[in-house]
Amino acid sequence: MERKNRKLKVVIVILVVLICLSGAALTGTLLYKHFVQTEPTTVDVPGNVITPDGEDSFVTETNSDSAESANTANGETISELNTSTSPDQSETTSASESAPESTDSETTGTTSVSGTKASAIALHNRKSEDNTPFQVTNMFPGDRETKYYCVKVSYKGDIVVRCHADIRPGYEKLAEVLKVKIRLLHTDEILYDGLMRDMPKSLNYELYTTEKKQSELYYEISAYLDTSVGNEYQDKELIADLRWWVEEAENLDSPQTGDDLYIYLWFALAVGSLFVLIILLAMRRKESVDEH
Repeated sequence: MERKNRKLKVVIVILVVLICLSGAALTGTLLYKHFVQTEPTTVDVPGNVITPDGEDSFVTETNSDSAESANTANGETISELNTSTSPDQSETTSASESAPESTDSETTGTTSVSGTKASAIALHNRKSEDNTPFQVTNMFPGDRETKYYCVKVSYKGDIVVRCHADIRPGYEKLAEVLKVKIRLLHTDEILYDGLMRDMPKSLNYELYTTEKKQSELYYEISAYLDTSVGNEYQDKELIADLRWWVEEAENLDSPQTGDDLYIYLWFALAVGSLFVLIILLAMRRKESVDEH
């Protein structure tokens, strides 16, 4: 009996050590995720996304999409994008996620943008708004500059991802003539094409899911100058903050990371060890009562 009690004590000590270790590891992982862990700053544009080929296809584009999107500066919506005007913001555009994940461009001649780096933006329950600077300088008439952005959204339910370019004070001069074209790569939809200073209050894209999900929206943002722009705008610089946000913060979810598996494993180990420890202590107490 004494030998059995010694073995039982050893098992109890081991279980207590396991509970302490798993509890410490679980706490450390959660603290690291909350305070230390950083999100990636860039990602690769996937290979199934295509973009119009050729320098002239951007500046001289005059199809119905760009013509309609230019009207958004006056508060009109883009019918091609299945948009709706929100009651509190008259100048908005939106598109439904029901569009296919990737579609072929109607522009003749396309080229893959796989391998291209895109700045990563994350929206989730701890960060419902994020922004990144967009800077151009010393542009000549006919020049353009294109950058890519990946907006990762963790959510469950109905949300609207909103986008706007906030021009920083002191850089309004180039904004008088600088045009910007904003396109969603995965749907090939043009959200806006016009002067940056006339951009609507928000360019909207609707998302909906009944399960927890992380969607990736790829934006192609191109700034360009018409060939008719005068020389007085050369050597001018523009800095704007591209801002993405979600007003339905209650429907945002935790970001998906690989560390979640470790959290579940440490939690399961701690709970399992605690359960076995309780059983062993109950058995030992019962045996002690029986002996007396």
